[in-house]
Amino acid sequence: MSVRKNWSIAKLLLGGYTASVVSLLIYLPIFLLILFSFHAKAFFSFPFAGFSLRWYMAMFEEEFLFRSLGNSLIIASIVTAAAMVLGLPAAFTFASLRGRKKDVFIMFMAVPFVIPWLLIGVASLIFYITVGMELSFLTVVLSHLTYSIPVVVIIVGSRLLTYNIRLNEAAMDLGADQLQVFRKIMLPQIFPAVAAAALITFIWSFDNFIITYFTIGSDLTFPIWVWSSIRYPKKLPIVNAVSAIIVIVGSLIIYLLHRKGLLEEII
Repeated sequence: MSVRKNWSIAKLLLGGYTASVVSLLIYLPIFLLILFSFHAKAFFSFPFAGFSLRWYMAMFEEEFLFRSLGNSLIIASIVTAAAMVLGLPAAFTFASLRGRKKDVFIMFMAVPFVIPWLLIGVASLIFYITVGMELSFLTVVLSHLTYSIPVVVIIVGSRLLTYNIRLNEAAMDLGADQLQVFRKIMLPQIFPAVAAAALITFIWSFDNFIITYFTIGSDLTFPIWVWSSIRYPKKLPIVNAVSAIIVIVGSLIIYLLHRKGLLEEII
């Protein structure tokens, strides 16, 4: 009885320690970011000088901000669509493999996750220069696909490994064709994994700075705009305001995913 009580206390202490560290290193900086996005002054200082929406209004004067946001949304949307088209068939192939073939396939898909994105960006730049391809949105999309396709394959493929194939056989015995089986039986079962893979792919592409920096040429995406703006103190409050909006929208998306039961597929 004493051992069980001590273990309960230990779990409580470890849980409190983890929650404290996460709150201090993640949520407190995010809270300060949102708080100072309403700061009346341009500098981060206490005591708080009062609330103001001036930095949110100043966003509309930043021409390159909305241009970079649009570019990031376009690139992330194209990358997500292409990754799903190319990754879903590969996920079905992965789920059908057995033995050594599956091990080799997993190793092949895992390579982009263990190579630093800095090296992928530099290698992509060298490749495009070698083949004479001009840096543009196309080169960014192609470079983002190097890690986006494996994301789709691993997430959806893992769900397919737990899928009960007997459901398909039962449906076909009852007269359903292959298209009906996929649309009415299989797709609803794997849709949470498909949606999670698409969401992660979109976020990673939208947020990617390192690979994009080496492969986009003279154009801008949102992460590159943020990196270039924080070097100017007068623009830092505007970066705060934009970041606060993105954090709030992202939190709302997480809440909706939780409501729909899709968050469990991601974590």
